[in-house]
Amino acid sequence: MQTGLRRKATGPKPAELEAEQVLEALSDCACRRILTTLQGATEPMTAQDLSEACDVPLSTTYRKVEQLSEASLLEETLQLRANGTHTHQYRSSVESVTVSLNDDRGLEVALGGDR
Repeated sequence: MQTGLRRKATGPKPAELEAEQVLEALSDCACRRILTTLQGATEPMTAQDLSEACDVPLSTTYRKVEQLSEASLLEETLQLRANGTHTHQYRSSVESVTVSLNDDRGLEVALGGDR
């Protein structure tokens, strides 16, 4: 028997902070590779799976999935198994990202399409 616990980024963030986190994550080549791999996946993937699929070291993969999670671009699920072990799995939580300038000349980021 497996049970899944999901973790999404918590609490509201100021728009500028959210925009900065999203843009920073998307400007990183390894983050983009992980995100596009997850978008093409039919099932959530573990950090080990992502490391192998994206040809990124496992330690880097953990840092990048945390960065993507903080930017609300992916969702983490904790899978608890009957034998007491657990694993974290990740999936993309968005289908699109739109960046625009607001009236105050600041950036706004809209994350579209909950996957």
